[in-house]
Amino acid sequence: MKKFLSSFVLCALICLLALAACKSSATPAPSPEPTLLPTATLPPTATATEQPTETPSPTATPTTAPTPTETLLPFAGFRDLFRLFRTWYLEDKTYFYFLNAGIEDKLYATADEFELDCQADPKFPAQMICVYDGTIEGRTMMDFRFFTDRARTVQVFEARYDADLVDDTIYHHQYDCPDRGENVECVSEYRLYDGICYYAHTCYDACGLYYSRDNLPEVYNEFQGFTTPCD
Repeated sequence: MKKFLSSFVLCALICLLALAACKSSATPAPSPEPTLLPTATLPPTATATEQPTETPSPTATPTTAPTPTETLLPFAGFRDLFRLFRTWYLEDKTYFYFLNAGIEDKLYATADEFELDCQADPKFPAQMICVYDGTIEGRTMMDFRFFTDRARTVQVFEARYDADLVDDTIYHHQYDCPDRGENVECVSEYRLYDGICYYAHTCYDACGLYYSRDNLPEVYNEFQGFTTPCD
C-alpha cells in the first residue's frame, strides 16, 4: 500500500511538471493597441476676403483733330526762256502772265511784298497766270519769288522783272480828229539793255499818231539789240 501511494505521488508530480512546461511554452497573444480617441478638428477660421477696389472709369479726354498738313507740290523747274510777258487789271485784281512756265499744279509767289496765286493758263497750259487780289500801281521792276507751299517757305525760283504797272502812256493830241481811236494799230520794239528786255510801243489810229509808251531805261551800260516780245 505504501509503495502504491509513492507511485501515485510521483505520477502526479510528473503531470504537474508537464502541464507547467506546456503552459510556459505557449505564445502569449498580443495585447491590443490602445485606440486613440479622435482629435477634435477645429473649424477653419473665417478669413476676411478683401473686396475688390472699385476701378475708376477713365475720364473722357477731348480728342484734338489733327491739323491737315499741306502736301508740297513737286517742282521740276521752269522751262527755258521763262519770263514775265504782260500784266493787266481786271475786276480789282492784278494779273501777271508768264511764258514758258510748264507747271502742272498750283504755285505760290510774291511780287515784292504782294502775294500771288499761280496756275497754268487753261487755254495755253505751257503759260502761267498769277493773280494778286487787289490793284498794284506805280511799280516797274519787281522781285518775284516762287514757292511750292501756300505758307511761302519753300522757295524754288526767283527773278526780277519789269511789271509795267506805271501808266507811262503819252497821247499825241496834236493829231486829234473826229475819228480818234478808230482803226488802232501799234508798232512795237523789244530791246535788250544789260540783259533786261524793255519795250517801246507806238500806236496810230484813223487820225495818225495816237499814243506811245515805253519803259526804256534812262541809264544803261550796253544796248544788246532787239529781242522777242517781253511786254
